[in-house]
Amino acid sequence: MNQNTKCHNCGADLQITDRFCSQCGSKHEITPSTIHDNPAQPTEPQTELSRSLAMLDNMEGLDAVKEKVHEIVEFVQKDRIRTEMMGYPSRFPRKYLFTGNPCTGRTTVARLLANILHELGVMPQYKMIAVWSKALVGNQAGHSAAKVRNAVDNALGGVLFIDDIHLLLNEEKDPLVQETIDTLMSELANHTDDLVCIAAGTPIEVERMLNEHKGLRERFDCELVFER
Repeated sequence: MNQNTKCHNCGADLQITDRFCSQCGSKHEITPSTIHDNPAQPTEPQTELSRSLAMLDNMEGLDAVKEKVHEIVEFVQKDRIRTEMMGYPSRFPRKYLFTGNPCTGRTTVARLLANILHELGVMPQYKMIAVWSKALVGNQAGHSAAKVRNAVDNALGGVLFIDDIHLLLNEEKDPLVQETIDTLMSELANHTDDLVCIAAGTPIEVERMLNEHKGLRERFDCELVFER
């Protein structure tokens, strides 16, 4: 087993058991390549897809979330047929809001959705870069923009998972937080085909944040509500 890996955000050395980078605060996600010394044997995609959906369906509660994910799977499958047979541009949802209280399964479902989209063939690789929202805020002008762009660049071809996005609620009009929000809106608009973004937060605070940052709501395609 590999004992060390790199932070996806700043490149610092990490143990694979580290959940957060001590240098930049990014949450660390263990991907399959960090778990095994030898590549796993190829598996039948449909088997892996079925397994991920079964894991989702076996989670306690979350009926509305499960239904929405199954709708997304059906839409992606039909969307691929339209794209491959008729040349229509792909238009399946790539930007998601996960709203729910802590410990309702937001991160687990994000991992499963990342794997599902990969197995459906619309995401080139299984990769989920998870970052705490406050870690995207710099300590001087220009740093916030750089942090956001770096996180997005590392997640291209996979999923960028922004945890606790409601903490970017900027009631004190902090210019560094505003820079983070402005850059995130720009990056989400610029990467419509090569990035899946999932932003998770608590319902009331997320709604307040979206009301404050009107343009941010428009960047997300759909919302999944997590209720236990």
